[in-house]
Amino acid sequence: MQQTKTAHRTASRAVGALIICLWFASPVWSDADKDRKKAAKSLAKEIEQAQFHKVYVPDFLDLSGTRTEKGCFFASTFSTNLAKDARNFAVVNRIQAQKQLNELHVSTQDLQQPEMLSKVAQALSADAILVGSAAIHVKDVKLSLSLRDASGKEVHSLAYEEKLQPAFETSFPASEDLNTHAYYFPGLDDVSQPKCIYCPNPDYSDEARRNKFEGNVLMSVTIDEKGAVRNVRVVQDPGNGLAQQSVEILKKWRMEPSHGPDGSPVPIRVSIETTFRLLHERP
Repeated sequence: MQQTKTAHRTASRAVGALIICLWFASPVWSDADKDRKKAAKSLAKEIEQAQFHKVYVPDFLDLSGTRTEKGCFFASTFSTNLAKDARNFAVVNRIQAQKQLNELHVSTQDLQQPEMLSKVAQALSADAILVGSAAIHVKDVKLSLSLRDASGKEVHSLAYEEKLQPAFETSFPASEDLNTHAYYFPGLDDVSQPKCIYCPNPDYSDEARRNKFEGNVLMSVTIDEKGAVRNVRVVQDPGNGLAQQSVEILKKWRMEPSHGPDGSPVPIRVSIETTFRLLHERP
């Protein structure tokens, strides 16, 4: 999303047109996205060779067996990428599966027991499950993935590593359904991206205009079920009052909220970046 606005102040005569760009910034970077898709494509080939028909990707637990939002993010990422690469098999939607697990009173930790894994596979009509453990640190993540049949027998394993950029944290804390405990990540698990209805540009701060200062402001925000922007957190502040201007304008934004796989509006966390540029006049 890109919008243009001209400054109408005396100081702008020496500076010229003021360009302000706003867009939803993705926490997925090109290199990381390529690596994730490559790993998922490799797993998809193994699934097809094993002639599985339906695969479920449960939450990736940490090394202590604890469910974390970041482990869930990577599980959702691999599940979504697998669904995109699937040709002769289907992938169970993780949000819908979470509701079924709650009805069965089964937790992700329970899936470490072979008999419980078989029970869940049968309930979801899945003949394969991609189990994962995640060691997530500040600068990197290491995943140990195990493709298993419905009995719990391992068919294939994969080790995946990724360097994390600071912007990765803009996706957290993730929005969670308090009833099902499913996490909503826009663009994953059939959760749609929010859309702008009324998103005015921020004003250039007097300080930044006076100093002819340019910069980017990166923010992490929650967009609730009604499309309101809440819980704004500044991740990158270039200074000169630009972050304050960006935060203030978000109070006026109105969005079409994200929707879950059943079509209901859901809260999500997304990053928003505002870019302030001064277009100098020609002599």
